[in-house]
Amino acid sequence: MRVVVVGGGIAALFTAYFLKSMGSDVVVIGEEPKYPLASLVLTQSMPYVDDILLARESLEVYRRFTKPKPVTSIDIMPRWINLNPLKTAGVEYRIIEEADWVRLSRDEFMVVTTDYMIPIRRIVGELRRRMNVIKAKASLKLINGSLTVVANGERYIGDSIVLAAGPGNTELAMQVGIKLPLKSYQCYASVMTGPVKVMNLSIGDDVLGWYSRPFIPGLFIAGDGCGKPNEKPPPNYGQRIARLISSRFGWAAPIFTRSGTCEVSPSGGPVYGMVKDNLYVLGGLDGYGSMSGPALARRLAELLIKGDVPMDDYRVEKYMNHVDWDACSVERHNWLIAVQGKEGKESVKPP
Repeated sequence: MRVVVVGGGIAALFTAYFLKSMGSDVVVIGEEPKYPLASLVLTQSMPYVDDILLARESLEVYRRFTKPKPVTSIDIMPRWINLNPLKTAGVEYRIIEEADWVRLSRDEFMVVTTDYMIPIRRIVGELRRRMNVIKAKASLKLINGSLTVVANGERYIGDSIVLAAGPGNTELAMQVGIKLPLKSYQCYASVMTGPVKVMNLSIGDDVLGWYSRPFIPGLFIAGDGCGKPNEKPPPNYGQRIARLISSRFGWAAPIFTRSGTCEVSPSGGPVYGMVKDNLYVLGGLDGYGSMSGPALARRLAELLIKGDVPMDDYRVEKYMNHVDWDACSVERHNWLIAVQGKEGKESVKPP
């Protein structure tokens, strides 16, 4: 079987990696991804059991390439949050109700778990070399009735084509008249300095709506929010996030802010599967590609090779009729918002 994979990042490269390990002839076409210098975080502290298991599966894949560095993770939540997903998935955790280094209200607590830092730039670089990636911008065309990938003036035809190009998936599919249940939005983050305690933790403040991750000595990355694609960060974005952090930990100071384009599905979770004939997609990673990308890439490879695998909740086929929704109105990883969504309330990404 010959498969053409479009994309140059986590989703595309791990899909190609697993397809090749299963005996397929694979061609990968994708531009150089722009990953941050910092390692990406893989967390198991999530409100959906399936997402936790997916992250754990990805962690085992990463261990083939590196030794992930553990980091203490805290999530600040209302006390009424039900932690059954962690129990069901077998995640070890403990609860802190008060501490002298963080300001918590009487109706809040902290859930302490373990995250892992993944050196994604190095892993992606290694996979790009292994897969002999063709560095080019690809387009999708229908030529003589066959779906064809075109790059650098060359045509690439396979038994199957996989779109795993992040926010570029929707544009590629539209080139052949296919509308995917995926939408893009702009995500933001700031590099900051602050208390040593903050710099050494992976933090999710589900009450105030911000997260932070370790960066390099003396700095950390913090952010959240949702904007229109290619929209600049809101005025004083870094200062606003710094004020939220300061209200918990005493002080924080922004240094600079960056934005990027993220892709999300109607469920807020990732999707994979067949969208038409032999056209497949892996997308909607919502900025969490380090957690779900490798595991779903393996499932997609198995789907292509075996042709008949169990239908799970991440399959894109379940969402193909979802075309009218707002990318900023879904949130899957914030415990407070996700739990409210489960209870039938409106789920909204923090502004």
